[in-house]
Amino acid sequence: MKRLTLALGLLLVATAVHAQLLWKVTGNGLGRPSYILGTHHMAPSTMIDQIKGMNEAIAGCDIVVGEVEKDSLMSPEVQARMAQAMVAPLDSTLDKVLTPADYGIVEKVFNKYFGTLGMKLKQVNNLKPSAISTQMQAMQAIKYFPNFDANSLIDVMVQTRANEAGRPSVGLESVDEQINLLFNGSIANQAKGLVEACKQDEFFQVQSAALADAYLAQDLDKLLAVMTDATMGGDSEEEMEVLIYSRNRSWAEKLKVIMPERACLVCVGAGHLPGEQGLLQLLRNAGYTVEPMQ
Repeated sequence: MKRLTLALGLLLVATAVHAQLLWKVTGNGLGRPSYILGTHHMAPSTMIDQIKGMNEAIAGCDIVVGEVEKDSLMSPEVQARMAQAMVAPLDSTLDKVLTPADYGIVEKVFNKYFGTLGMKLKQVNNLKPSAISTQMQAMQAIKYFPNFDANSLIDVMVQTRANEAGRPSVGLESVDEQINLLFNGSIANQAKGLVEACKQDEFFQVQSAALADAYLAQDLDKLLAVMTDATMGGDSEEEMEVLIYSRNRSWAEKLKVIMPERACLVCVGAGHLPGEQGLLQLLRNAGYTVEPMQ
């Protein structure tokens, strides 16, 4: 469940230094500035026009850099690979890896989110536990974004607008890397995580609401606090290392190569930006000036 919270790896324009989603990167030999936008995979594209400096960033970049390049992600071949990665081995379907009692716990929460759509847990019994948990948490997060439209989300629309302005897109990670992160862990661990998350469903609703509030307020410090607060279901240091910190380091190294050659508009989950191990601070440590758009 936590993986999607962090992959979502997040309306109001605030004035505090850290109450900002769009940042400018200059200095350290860059001929032109690059920009970094923190996104939330459930946030509506209408939010773009409420982020100060967004039009300037799109006009000023040569290339838009996403976690994954959107067109490759939506290709039929990749969609088929993603679907296949979500399917459990025949000996590890949900009814085989969960006890009847645990199956009942998951079924109750699944019905809460999908019952009104006429879906039953047995219909997705062949999916890996992580695939089921990500779908449930997506449904959980959607209600905190009342303007949610699956066909018009902020991270995709930023790439689309930049593409329409003649700026190509590239990805910091391959589709295979993202598939591995989401779905290729131990089935036993996935099952355990799914059951524990369902047992604490109301607890995770509070966390989802807090993450949405922090994002809508453009408050990165609050976002990081929620992500790491154990009393709100936050991740351990080990989980943060796998899901956030190690990827931040990899992305920073890639950007250090790309930015001197082409001005970038980088669009990644907002949870990757704040903190001492966040992408913004890693670029500062490398000698760049990173400041909020004014």
